[in-house]
Amino acid sequence: MKKFTAVLTAFLILFAFASCKDDGVQAEKKTEIVTDNAGEAVTNDAGEKVTKLVEETQETSLSTAVSSTAPETTLAPVSIPSTDPSAWTKEQIVEFYKTAAINSKSQKSVEKKVLSEMVVNDGDGLLGTLVEWSTPFLIKALEDSQVEFDGITGGYEDIVPEDAQTAKAYKSGDYIVVEMKMKEQTDGIHGDRYSGTVGHAISVVGDISSVEEALAEWFAIDFENADIKLRYTEPTVKVKINKDGIIEKGTWSYVIKITVSNLFVEAVNFPISAMVESAYGSVDYVITVGGGF
Repeated sequence: MKKFTAVLTAFLILFAFASCKDDGVQAEKKTEIVTDNAGEAVTNDAGEKVTKLVEETQETSLSTAVSSTAPETTLAPVSIPSTDPSAWTKEQIVEFYKTAAINSKSQKSVEKKVLSEMVVNDGDGLLGTLVEWSTPFLIKALEDSQVEFDGITGGYEDIVPEDAQTAKAYKSGDYIVVEMKMKEQTDGIHGDRYSGTVGHAISVVGDISSVEEALAEWFAIDFENADIKLRYTEPTVKVKINKDGIIEKGTWSYVIKITVSNLFVEAVNFPISAMVESAYGSVDYVITVGGGF
């Protein structure tokens, strides 16, 4: 039972990592000297000053990560073609979207995810039964763990017309709506969050080998010799841009199709090891601004 629990835990966390976005808050561990009420350093029996471990949070929000040297209040010039948006070229649409994303760093984005499918070792045996039993709990955990962050998702400053499979724009009252279907993207374990057709427009999981580091205290996971693929399907962007060139409402979405084979997992402190011979699953990933559109 412990063997299967170890593999199940590792695999569930793999999926959890695959559907979580960095909220930009990082904890830096430091030590400081312990003092008494008089402000004097506390010493131990050997006369050494006593220290304690503290954590300091550093804000590295998405808006900071993608901001230019210009102040946050400085907006990029909005160039709106004089023609009807429905007649814009893909190049004009992508450039208009890129400028709007840059100008929308003060907007609040909300990330949501839903585990829609997960099967391990073809669903057979005890491991398959455990996965089937645990899936509803993981689905609930993912649904409850929505993340809010500043700015617009994606590596949009690098987005190019070739990233989009289709793109259209049209007027809706005082707004211009942009809808783009991005080209699908497939990554291995060493992906880059803001690279590729989907990474530019929405962002992707990134380097999944970070799961190994996160679990190092409990498990040794051989990611390098496993075959892991993350395919980003149905990537779409739909935004509503106001007359000031700000994204007022928007929805960015895709479905992550994850396949894993030959993933070896070994417990660190116990003689427990097992192989995930084959596994696959899907996570629906959605980011919204202004309640979505």
